[in-house]
Amino acid sequence: MRSIFAIIKKDVLGYFDQPAAYIFLVIFVGVGSYLFFRTAITTAEASLRPLFGVMPFMLAVLVAASTMRLMAEEQRDGTLETLLTHPIRGWAVLIAKFLGGLIFVGIAILGTVGIPLLLQTAGNLDDGQIVAQYLGTFLLTGSFVSIGLFASSLTRNQIVAFILSIFIIVLLIIAGLDVVVLAIPGVWGVLVQDLSPLTHFSSIARGVVELRDFLYFVTLISTFLVATYLMIRGKSISHRSPLYRNLQLGVGGLVILSLLIGWFGQSIAGRVDFTEERLYTLSDEAKEVLGNLDDYVTIKVFMSKDPPPQVSLVSRDVEDFLREVEAASNGKVQVVKKHPDVEEEAISEAEQSFVPAIEFSDQSGTALSIKVGYLGIGMTYANRQEVIPIISQTEGLEFEIISNIVRMTRQQPKTLAFLVGHGEKFLDVDFTDIRPLLELYYNVVEVREDDAAYLVLDGVDVLVIPGAKTGTPEHILAQIDDWIAKGGNSLWMVDTVSVDPAQFTGLFNFGSNAAYLQRFGVHIPYDVVFDMRSNEPIGMPTAFGVIPLRYPYWARVGAVEDKVSGGVSSVVLPWASSLEIIEPMDPTAEVEMIPLLETSEFAGLDDSFFDLSPETPILSEIADEDLAKRLVAVAITGTKCPPLIEECERDTENPFRMIISTNSDWMADGMLSQFREHVPLAMNWIDWLMQEDTLATLRSRGRSIRPLVFTSDTHLYLVQYGNIVGVPAFFIILGLVRFVLRRKLTRKVYHREG
Repeated sequence: MRSIFAIIKKDVLGYFDQPAAYIFLVIFVGVGSYLFFRTAITTAEASLRPLFGVMPFMLAVLVAASTMRLMAEEQRDGTLETLLTHPIRGWAVLIAKFLGGLIFVGIAILGTVGIPLLLQTAGNLDDGQIVAQYLGTFLLTGSFVSIGLFASSLTRNQIVAFILSIFIIVLLIIAGLDVVVLAIPGVWGVLVQDLSPLTHFSSIARGVVELRDFLYFVTLISTFLVATYLMIRGKSISHRSPLYRNLQLGVGGLVILSLLIGWFGQSIAGRVDFTEERLYTLSDEAKEVLGNLDDYVTIKVFMSKDPPPQVSLVSRDVEDFLREVEAASNGKVQVVKKHPDVEEEAISEAEQSFVPAIEFSDQSGTALSIKVGYLGIGMTYANRQEVIPIISQTEGLEFEIISNIVRMTRQQPKTLAFLVGHGEKFLDVDFTDIRPLLELYYNVVEVREDDAAYLVLDGVDVLVIPGAKTGTPEHILAQIDDWIAKGGNSLWMVDTVSVDPAQFTGLFNFGSNAAYLQRFGVHIPYDVVFDMRSNEPIGMPTAFGVIPLRYPYWARVGAVEDKVSGGVSSVVLPWASSLEIIEPMDPTAEVEMIPLLETSEFAGLDDSFFDLSPETPILSEIADEDLAKRLVAVAITGTKCPPLIEECERDTENPFRMIISTNSDWMADGMLSQFREHVPLAMNWIDWLMQEDTLATLRSRGRSIRPLVFTSDTHLYLVQYGNIVGVPAFFIILGLVRFVLRRKLTRKVYHREG
């Protein structure tokens, strides 16, 4: 071991004795940080995926450049033979060289750790996912270093070693790219894709380490290390000796093992989910639904036996997930696999289950052709049927399957009613995007007062009041009040300010029903919230076309809790008003307040709202002391007496639920199509009101956005340039210090004593 550490120390210090090492480190960290922040600041999402998306390509160059000297230099100087003649085994030399190269590249990778450390001050990153991403990066680096070591053992010339190394690494990387895979005919494209380290690294970069991916990298590293050992020993032993033949057989065996793991590794089970919410593991809520089934559910998965490259990885993940579903159901879920591409009877079954054939482009021939494949699910329970016709990704698959099971096993759908007739938004006009989704789970209707001025709420489970403008009459509010007292649940979307988006002006809306909500302890002033830091851009027309401008009146607000919002971390509320919690004006109301949505600490209030344009003077004149967090949505649970009754027996076993938001546009078509995270929030709120808490929890798993919010420009520059400039500067200073110390050492004059 002492000899191994001595060689490692020599190689690592040898890197830092050359200025090229510092140049490599500076370029790697600086370019990687620049590419990351160029994307991260635009998306404003706290995630490291942009960094690890370019990591394999950056590592290809760095590893090839840093490993080209490991063996080639020893062979050129004739020191390799000297090493092998010392009392140290050849495999020890090999391991030491490998670890030396891995340590140097590892230092470069650790130079990027400043990105997540500083980024945590501006957003809530998924720490578990980051751990998995760096673990995958080191596995990928180990495979690249073993390739570089092998290339370096083939020649005495470092430049030739660099070219060979980068050629092999890039060849393996591009084997996992769609542009290459789609050009290879038939099943061979999938086989080539499975042999690429990029495929297995991308799987780990999600935040889950699967045993098959880990074994792939271990086998790949072992293959090239043994091949390198064969090249080293081949210089000192006869090629006809039994030892050399055994080494050849060992290399051949590892190559075959690598191919088998790459091609048939999907049958290897075992995984560790590092993500914070265990996104790739069946949730406890899903297990509860599956464990409480009272009858059998049959899941028929229709997939191609030889899936096209476009869906081969998704098909593998779907099979893994369905195995987990089947295991968690105590035998109540039966998964049946069908292959319509090779089974004629499966084609008719797919048609009966409404799973269509998918057409994929096939670029492997001389002309573009179409290939047919299948990847869909048909589900049956008793005489009911549900379908997931096409599965394009596994994100959200858990919710789709469990929600389908819930729908099939539910005896009668609950009723969701939208109140109209008082200037509210209409289902057929303003909610066309979300209405089809609502109708999958609930009976969706519109209600209005009849000729006798009576509002029929019998059978209504949740009532939505979406942005009234003309004021709901008192007798209707009294009927709603009585219905709430009996346990009725409601969603109030209140617009105290009516905004003209074309003119960027606002008007008082005295018919918003804000006064009625004071009975429950909620006061909504006539103002508009703006957020100077956490906001979204809007397109502004100019002489040079439409350009995006940050618009503080479109505040990106964060979720304060997880149960009601189901894990959705943030949404955009345009022209929202502030919300204040006060003492309920109804003395019979006993309520519990649950804050839902809140701005960042850089939000202010515009109580004039005459000018709501991006250049309005109030945005530049606002003082820092006037900025603070503003509540914009709240949930209420409690009990109350019917109108005009001061004492009553409260129905404590059936309390009402209520959600109040200070804007109604966020759920309407325009905003819903622009900000897709609004869909799960709207559905989760309604699920909570419907007492469907399980669906609310499942729907948002993995779909929430972790926003980046910088407290100031100084904060942004510190995080950004601290990584782009600060870390490279540290390596430069380190290099200069080491250069000065070595220079002093070489100029030191030694005198003989006495």
